[in-house]
Amino acid sequence: MDSKTNRQIMGIIAIIVGVIIIIDPAIVAYLLGIVLIAYGIMELINRGME
Repeated sequence: MDSKTNRQIMGIIAIIVGVIIIIDPAIVAYLLGIVLIAYGIMELINRGME
């Protein structure tokens, strides 16, 4: 996966999470944790492919 693909995926995830947070603000911590885990995994995959 290249850096552009990672940025597009993270952009889509950010939009989805933002909408969910607007609808139900009580789950902010869980969603933030999931997003950070996904970001970390994608960064590790990207670094491993270099």
